[in-house]
Amino acid sequence: MELRQLHYFVTVVEEKTVTAAAEKLNMTQPPLTMQLHALERELDCALFRREGRRLTLTDAGQHLYRRAVELLAMCDNMRQELTAFRSGALGTLRIGVISSVQGTLFADWMRAYHARYPDVRISVSSANTYQLLSTLQNRQIDMAIIRTPFAADGLDVSFLKEEQIQAVGDERFFEGFSGEAASLHELAQTPLIVYRRWRRIILSAFEAAGVRPNILCVNDDARMTLLLTVQGLGVGLLHPSALPARREPTMRVLPLPEPLLASRIALVCANRRALPEPAALFWRLAQELTDAG
Repeated sequence: MELRQLHYFVTVVEEKTVTAAAEKLNMTQPPLTMQLHALERELDCALFRREGRRLTLTDAGQHLYRRAVELLAMCDNMRQELTAFRSGALGTLRIGVISSVQGTLFADWMRAYHARYPDVRISVSSANTYQLLSTLQNRQIDMAIIRTPFAADGLDVSFLKEEQIQAVGDERFFEGFSGEAASLHELAQTPLIVYRRWRRIILSAFEAAGVRPNILCVNDDARMTLLLTVQGLGVGLLHPSALPARREPTMRVLPLPEPLLASRIALVCANRRALPEPAALFWRLAQELTDAG
């Protein structure tokens, strides 16, 4: 089985017909069909069901497609890394990051990393924790910065920082609050803006306190929560690392000391010993900066 055959196979799957795949591959149909038959003979199983001109995958074909996409992506990444080495760079840091650390923390780490390793190229993927774990499993990134809770089975994990969710909003929303911290009872009637992953956890915390929250808006990530908060729609429930260094003078940030709303920022990878050098350098630097801070 050759990489070329896997590339042909994936193209046929994605183009739906041999004719369309052959056109995309700039080859004629007969040799492409021969390669598919040769692949099926070598694997001793049918990969396609033929329905007229269209092809659908068998169970074996679906499994091969998933693995072939991963393998071809790995080969492409390796090719890019070697190209970077030839051009004088030290490779590429392929890292995923959640939105709730993109206020200042991640930018500070990137600044420190680039200052120390200026010849390393950087590829950043932004998504939520579960999406990044899937991307990591598919080997599209080498490491990810995510946030608890998550299942750590099969991962190497370095916990970097613990944070408590804060109540963030224009000062008018906090009129009548009793102190320098917010309570769930005080927030119960305030219009809240939350991001989807934390909605259930936030509801559980309010339920445990015996009150029901007034959730005005649920959205996909911390950046949107912050944007709508800054626009004055309500009070955003945000982690400190999601907040920018500079804020409007009328914007207040109150701690929300609820145990259920605590989380830890984690750096994760599939196997620390097998990390490419750019990722291994970032792993060590993140731990160093965390210990120093």
